[in-house]
Amino acid sequence: MAGAAGELFTFDAGELTGLRVPLRAERSSVHVWAFTLDCTPECLELCRSWLSVVECERADRFVFARDRTRYTVAHGVLRRLLGLYCDMAPESLQFVAAATGKPALQPVTNAAPISFNLTHSNERALLGVSAGLQLGIDLERLTSNTPTLSISRRYFFGSEREAIERAPSLLRDKTFFRYWVAKEAVLKAEGVGLGFPLDRFRVDFLPGDTAARIETLDPAALAGDWTVRMLPCESGWLGAVAARGTEWELRLERPR
Repeated sequence: MAGAAGELFTFDAGELTGLRVPLRAERSSVHVWAFTLDCTPECLELCRSWLSVVECERADRFVFARDRTRYTVAHGVLRRLLGLYCDMAPESLQFVAAATGKPALQPVTNAAPISFNLTHSNERALLGVSAGLQLGIDLERLTSNTPTLSISRRYFFGSEREAIERAPSLLRDKTFFRYWVAKEAVLKAEGVGLGFPLDRFRVDFLPGDTAARIETLDPAALAGDWTVRMLPCESGWLGAVAARGTEWELRLERPR
């Protein structure tokens, strides 16, 4: 079952590549799938069989086998799940890039538009899917060796820097990464990436810190109506989804 509350469960890639039940996206929600990128040789071979020639060539350019595997699995699972949403074979999906470089599914005649965003960190990945709702998603592992104060002082908006500096030392890293994943999700949703200055928009967390809205200083390049919802990740991980407007909900997906 899927729902808007509870913990975000991370599944083995093999569970998701083995799915056969059709999936249905919704305009009013963002479906979030969480999965691991380390898998069995059989799962890896299956994922690679679904990739395009260009994707296989890109995977092969990674120096380390671990990175080749994780890229292959991430995009294999992406193709399996999107294929179930589109009622198409994974290998038949075609992707295009927007002017900003953000990937999108090539429109299919008589099919509802499906929007998506993929992110990965270390050995884990998240996929967000909606019926055409613009979205971005980000995932980060919480680390204690990141120079959070120097990064935030150099790149973040003033109120964000202040919130990080005021945080108790034991919570400072988590506070920093909460802003980081929220900002990354917004930039990925807009399709501008980290080329857009992080101090040109502000993330304002709502009471409870489970959702946020933004204020942009450059509305021509970055819209101001994005809403961020934090994901209920397990300890040591932080994730966020951004989508346009406020009338949408999260659906934390599980294999059926």
